[in-house]
Amino acid sequence: KRAHADRLHLPFTLKKILVEEWEVISQCGMLYDLPSKVSVRDALNSYLESKLVPMREKKEMDNSNTSSGKGEGDKMEVDNDNDAQQPSIADREKEWVNMVEGIALLFDQALPIHLLFEEERAQYGSLRRQILAQRRIAAYNDQLEAMKVDGVNESEANAGADKNGCQSATENSDVKSAADTTSEENKPLPERMSEIYGCEHLLRLFIRLPAVVAATPSISEPDARRIFSKLGDLVRYIQKHQSELIKSTFRKPLQNELRKVVKEKEVSVVAQD
Repeated sequence: KRAHADRLHLPFTLKKILVEEWEVISQCGMLYDLPSKVSVRDALNSYLESKLVPMREKKEMDNSNTSSGKGEGDKMEVDNDNDAQQPSIADREKEWVNMVEGIALLFDQALPIHLLFEEERAQYGSLRRQILAQRRIAAYNDQLEAMKVDGVNESEANAGADKNGCQSATENSDVKSAADTTSEENKPLPERMSEIYGCEHLLRLFIRLPAVVAATPSISEPDARRIFSKLGDLVRYIQKHQSELIKSTFRKPLQNELRKVVKEKEVSVVAQD
């Protein structure tokens, strides 16, 4: 497994993106404008579709040939024997779907631990608070709707909610932040970080994956070869469609994001003194 680091290579054009983003974030104090125009999930779905479409077309062609009775009997028997030895198209489709979903899940889990610069952690925390606030708003609205169905008017519903200790949207700063965000675009933040962050953070995951695989005893050598084969193909796909998939832009940090970064730096300076 020591050779895993040699199995997944990022092309120079993709490595250049990682270097440039580090300079912009760490040296210039900028952050990615999130949600990204093209999220990790968007890129993975595009890649998955590029794999599934040819398989579906082949399946339709095979079904068409079978229904039309083309081919000689002996040849068809040989083809059937060969097909029996190969995974079915449905099995291969499922394998690709599981692979893409596995990468998305791994990204969601790895992002807050391994894939963020220190300057990005406050932004991540802000996103998490907005998502939690959205959930509270949705739960609050569901409660109001349920009360209306039971014949309770809106003012009585609000009074009942306050009596039970529920904070209204106007009394909670996090809820305000989420409401402001959703009202601007009439679209709430996605629940998963793979639907918020862009491919640049996915490239960071590719850099760390070889070490993760090498440190996982449960991954056998054949499994590792299969994993890196598919990941290498995904990297090539991203490089080929780089102009379409890597479209993230930068912005200056918001006040609450900047305040946390500055505070951490001030604490560090005091500790050094």
